[in-house]
Amino acid sequence: MTDTEGDATIALRTGVAVGELFAGRYEVEELVGRGGMGSVYRVRDREVGEIVALKLLAADAATTESIDRFRREVRLARRVTHRNAARTYDLGEHEGWRFLTMEYVDGESLRAHLARARPSASRAVDFARQIAEGLAAAHEAGVVHRDLKPANVLLERSGRVVITDFGIARALRSGDATLQTGRILGTPAYMAPEQIAGTGVGPAADIYSLGLMLYEMLTGELPFVADSVMATALARLHQTLPDLRTKDTIPVGMVELLYGCLEREPDERLTQADELARGLAELSQRLGPDLGTLGMPTARAGAVTRTTGRPSTGTPTPPSGRALAVLPFRFRGPSSDAYIAETLSDELIDVLSTMRGLRVSGSGATARFVDSSDRDPRTLGSQLGVDVIVDGTVQLAGERVRISARLLDVQSGFQLWSDRYEGALADVFDLQDKMGRRIAEALRLELEQLTHRGEAPAEAIELYMRARQLARIWQYKGPSGSAAVYERCLALAPGFKPALAGYAIATLRAWFSPDDIDERDWEQVANVAVRAAIDGAPELAETHLAAGMQAVQHGEYRRAAESLRHALRIAPTYAAAHDYIGRLQLEAGRPSQGIAHLELAFDLDPALIWMAADIARHLALHGDYAGCEAQLARLTPAHGQHAVVPTTMLEMRIGAWRRDLDRVRRARNKMKVAAPDMSSPLFFADTLLDPAPDPQQMRERLLATLGAARNPRFYALVAQFGAESAAFHGFDELALEMLGLAARSVLVDLDWLENCPLLASLRSRPEYPELHLLVRRRAEAIWTAPEVARQLRRGD
Repeated sequence: MTDTEGDATIALRTGVAVGELFAGRYEVEELVGRGGMGSVYRVRDREVGEIVALKLLAADAATTESIDRFRREVRLARRVTHRNAARTYDLGEHEGWRFLTMEYVDGESLRAHLARARPSASRAVDFARQIAEGLAAAHEAGVVHRDLKPANVLLERSGRVVITDFGIARALRSGDATLQTGRILGTPAYMAPEQIAGTGVGPAADIYSLGLMLYEMLTGELPFVADSVMATALARLHQTLPDLRTKDTIPVGMVELLYGCLEREPDERLTQADELARGLAELSQRLGPDLGTLGMPTARAGAVTRTTGRPSTGTPTPPSGRALAVLPFRFRGPSSDAYIAETLSDELIDVLSTMRGLRVSGSGATARFVDSSDRDPRTLGSQLGVDVIVDGTVQLAGERVRISARLLDVQSGFQLWSDRYEGALADVFDLQDKMGRRIAEALRLELEQLTHRGEAPAEAIELYMRARQLARIWQYKGPSGSAAVYERCLALAPGFKPALAGYAIATLRAWFSPDDIDERDWEQVANVAVRAAIDGAPELAETHLAAGMQAVQHGEYRRAAESLRHALRIAPTYAAAHDYIGRLQLEAGRPSQGIAHLELAFDLDPALIWMAADIARHLALHGDYAGCEAQLARLTPAHGQHAVVPTTMLEMRIGAWRRDLDRVRRARNKMKVAAPDMSSPLFFADTLLDPAPDPQQMRERLLATLGAARNPRFYALVAQFGAESAAFHGFDELALEMLGLAARSVLVDLDWLENCPLLASLRSRPEYPELHLLVRRRAEAIWTAPEVARQLRRGD
């Protein structure tokens, strides 16, 4: 079909309808946008079972030039592989419609966001940093956007920022590397001066546009204002930039960076988007977190240092970080399924790119090695300029997909790490997502050890590995526990950063642990350990998990949210942090966020399967006992004692909630075998099973148990058990007393407070609203940290 014939066919139709099956493949679900070039629909691609965006070229816009733009958008956008740039998948024609498909981003444009409200300085800097990261990837791929504006930036609900619409972009190395003189393409309100003048356009033009957007986010206006959009654009050619230091809403540390973006002459402007991203990341750290979001920035630590006539902000020079390349995974199977290996490599690059301190080469840099038989890491490392290489294979065996991955040192050629994964071919896309994240998290841990290995002798590293393994099976106390082994490691290597962070976490776990194996003052030990980790290893995600855990034990939930946010900024795939924030979100009455974090934690680290007990408890509290039993069925004896204890404790409580004493009895017997030293839950079970308990004796025993609780969060848990025990026997006054002790300590368990069936009679008491308000206010500090799990779940 010729272009003319295509135009005639297009003219016969005015749009597509919701519910229509377009091109025999795309089921139209919703019109999400309409512009001068056409319409964008959310559709379900039936061939792969995923939601994508379908962009249709409008009939009156289907000129030869616009069709060329359409084609160019696909060609250029495919070069850019980065989480902050929308992926473009395919270009096609159906019944005269020119269309392309691209990644669907569930959110809104930055323009729509700004129309409602101006973001805080912290969020504005974070938005700009993510845009700069996306631009850096585009520029590295040889693509200049040339039409960067708020309408072409999407804010995903999860917090990810995505650049779209490369329709008028140009390839730097093509014959049209600069804009033709005298011809203006782009949106005047956000054009760089050289675009307005019709002279050469390069990466600096995108940086200027980003500078304008950042200025607008911070101040609510553009720096040059005139009677029309074009007059405003022309003002940038002739007027002086306002003194940014007089703008109260522009942070002091931001002034230098904004000047660097908004210089009139391209040669005087910042020219490297990754340099700008590092500066924004450093500024974001100094500004501190914005508790309105728990997003996961991708920028690497660092800042911009420039020599100008303006006052210096004193921003330090960024560290270099480690450089890594992911080779195209080799495929063994039918050629029609080779895409599985390609998309897995892309998935790994996307996830690894989110890790701070790690520079990841794009797929374009390694594409030439897809069919290469010579994969000597020493040779490839030299060619690619990286420190480590990820290589792997994807093999189809019947209906199973097997994925093998390994990490190679380019200096020695030795294998540093390897692992193997397997799943059903029918679930290949889900498998790719899960395996990509899981491999990325395993690589993060290996790279972290590799980075700091020079800080410790071999014996200390061996002790560190042993301490980590003990922590995974919940053995923290005693002379052979994780904390003691970490102490021996640090005695040999006091500055070994992974051990500093691991020791802090182990001491906090030991402080919460209710047994009496070790009589040390674990609160003091933990406080010293956390301080040492913050001072000695602030760049590690584990350090900030420890800080968050410490804050939770003291009931400082806002500080906990900040620390957990920072941990996930450093390492978006950190399973333990997702697990911890997920549990808090569930307790705080945010089940969708909490369950998403917990399931993601399990995807990243299957050893965290005991998170199923937390989900089961939530379902039981809401009367979904079938769902609760399904979650409990995920836990088996193979998961070890650390899964048995929380599961058995939950069995006791469910038995009490349902007044099923046989279940309580079975759970008690399990607990006596699995953890005979757990006196508090055993006392809880004994109290429930006592047919005629004395309320005064119960009160004395409960107060004695509370008096022995050394950890505030464990104290609150014991008080919860006490409230349930008393309420079970109808001792409402004692139940209310226990409830008050829990609420006035550090209780944040709003889900339990509002839904536990045993507390029904207490909710009508006049004392209850005050207690509920205390707990709710703590929960609100966690509500301000919305979900980040969806940022790693494509398609949610």
